Amino acid sequence: MAPELAAAYVIGWIPSASVTGLHLWMHRKKVKAPAYRQLQNNLQKVGLYWRESRSDVEPFTEGAEAQNLKAYEKNILLMGTFFLFLSWGGFLFNLIVLISVHSLAISRKERALFESPLTTQDLPPEEVQKILKEIP
Repeated sequence: MAPELAAAYVIGWIPSASVTGLHLWMHRKKVKAPAYRQLQNNLQKVGLYWRESRSDVEPFTEGAEAQNLKAYEKNILLMGTFFLFLSWGGFLFNLIVLISVHSLAISRKERALFESPLTTQDLPPEEVQKILKEIP
């Protein structure tokens, strides 16, 4: 009985690690997308940047975006490592987190920003300010 349980536990690591890998891949795909890059370029014109980990616009400082993305990915890896040791239970929790972060828990502000012209056009600072004031 024990060898079968141990095998099932170890086999559960594979889907758990796969979900963590998928989460990282989806995050990297998002931050490398042209819409995301255009949003960051437009926000930098008015001294701001989109902080992915807080889903909010914050004051821009040199290196802050890269540091934020690095910290976000570190959190994904730490969470994935924790869930890995929970095996199949961790797989389910990790899957719930993945679905909620990428589908369910997207704020109105994030939706509005990513659906605005800030992600599609290179705008002058005045237009960026105007759009930001209109977003809740």
